Amino acid sequence: MFALKRILVPTNLGEPSRAAIRYGVAFARQFGARLILLHVLPAKDFDAAIETERVMETLLPDEQPAPEPDPRDVVRNAAYEELGRLLTPQEERDTQAEYLLRPAGSAGSGDAIVACARELTVELVVMGKHRLGFVEHLMAGSVTEKG
Repeated sequence: MFALKRILVPTNLGEPSRAAIRYGVAFARQFGARLILLHVLPAKDFDAAIETERVMETLLPDEQPAPEPDPRDVVRNAAYEELGRLLTPQEERDTQAEYLLRPAGSAGSGDAIVACARELTVELVVMGKHRLGFVEHLMAGSVTEKG
């Protein structure tokens, strides 16, 4: 029997990605697998998202002075801020959802997605695909096809 333990759904927060998330949730529920939502950002946007989260964690009113936040916690919290609204609380519980943000790097989003899938040893990647016109496809291609 084929077993799925980890399912990766890269998302750019667009409608095709939302459809892929619905499929990812269904597969995760059926196989009792963990669902991992990944959002890949251009490096400058990634850095800005992380810095914003770091500032928020440091400045939030607290009874004691806040220590410098752990970088892993900052990235995890920033990912949750970006992606946490994509699943219902029940879906989150059912799928043991995990949220990840990664920088795109010079090779682009496709390579970041593949690297993440390998690193996490996922068994299934579920991706949405935009319908591009002929000229758009020639100029931009598709991350789905490149990954």
